[in-house]
Amino acid sequence: MSERRGRHWGGILIVLVLLAGYIAVQLIPVMMRGYETQTAVTSTLADAVPAKGIAVREEQTLEYSGTGVLTYLVEDGSRVAPGAAVGEIFASEAQARSWQNKEKLDAQLEMLGQSQTQELSGGTDIEQLLKQQQQGLLDLLDLLKTGRYDGLDEVRNQLTLAANRMQNATGAQQDLSAQIAALTAERDAAAAAAGTVEYLYAPTPGGYYSSMTDGLEQTITPQALESVDAAGLAQMIDSSQAKLTQSAGKLVSNYEWYFYCLVDAKETERFINENGEVEVELDFDDPDLKEIPAKVVSVEQDPDGGPTKVVLLCDYINAGTVNLRVETAQISFARYKGVCIAQSAVHIVTDEEGNQKRGVYVKYGNMLEFKQIDPIFENEEYVIVPAKTRVGSDEQSLKNEVLLYDEIVVSGKDLYDGKLL
Repeated sequence: MSERRGRHWGGILIVLVLLAGYIAVQLIPVMMRGYETQTAVTSTLADAVPAKGIAVREEQTLEYSGTGVLTYLVEDGSRVAPGAAVGEIFASEAQARSWQNKEKLDAQLEMLGQSQTQELSGGTDIEQLLKQQQQGLLDLLDLLKTGRYDGLDEVRNQLTLAANRMQNATGAQQDLSAQIAALTAERDAAAAAAGTVEYLYAPTPGGYYSSMTDGLEQTITPQALESVDAAGLAQMIDSSQAKLTQSAGKLVSNYEWYFYCLVDAKETERFINENGEVEVELDFDDPDLKEIPAKVVSVEQDPDGGPTKVVLLCDYINAGTVNLRVETAQISFARYKGVCIAQSAVHIVTDEEGNQKRGVYVKYGNMLEFKQIDPIFENEEYVIVPAKTRVGSDEQSLKNEVLLYDEIVVSGKDLYDGKLL
């Protein structure tokens, strides 16, 4: 009986092995085809050339002995008036923390005072108070989403103020005198622990503040680089070992600054326009420093055929641009919006009449369809075609048959129209 049972289970095992083998044989061709697709979605492609250069500004470093603990009162890129305080100096870390605590308590006391005395215009508008609470909650969610927790205290005070006003408006007035007295005593103790505060002031004529310095503020100037040729600029870029470090900072005198850069000699003509200025945009590696407007102010070719020296003038300043120095950038002449397709997906086929057409293969279910394209711009890596949801009847529309959300095949072998996958 046991022998018969063994033969029974052995037969079942053989059937299962054969079934698994059959399934594997069917799946291997599918798995090994190696088709890779991309979904046709709207994006932007820049007509740009790469460049490496130096950001040049009129800069003045701030005088600071380096002793004590320095905290900043202004943010990078902000405009500072002559004589304005840009930093606070404390004797120790403990005193600096006490002063920060004192300022937090000052803000809370101000909020409590407003809760009792400040009224909305037109009286206690419940709808306006609800909007304030809603806005406070939205601000809180934004802070949590971006991870900027340094603003939590301010948002908390806004929400508390709105809640207190709502209570007053609905007749549930609060007696905040005990809380104010306790916070006042705590604030006074923190101020006493902080001791004497020294301030770092902006010199005349003021400017745009940066907390970073690299030691090149007095040597990398527009006057110094004006007479440097392309070869000299290349040497300066390659030999620069400057590294930005946090310090007392510097002031950038003007919102206008320059980017002295080198571009490939074959791109020189793109920067020259005898009929007017050439306007471009700069995209730096930092994701927050994109589409910086600039214009070409000079072009100097290397007589030996080396890279061309191009000087760009920028009039856009923020927390990022004041801290640029030796940088790699993309100089953009135009931007094109549409469906961006990898060049590897583009094929040239010959139809029955012998006409060559350029296009891509699109996956519909388990079948391939060839669709003609008519790029509005392309470079070595990508083409970009108009983004549309249907094919029109006009000739221009028929030249480009790709639609939004098509599954475009970007890699694969033996592709042809009507092929089953």
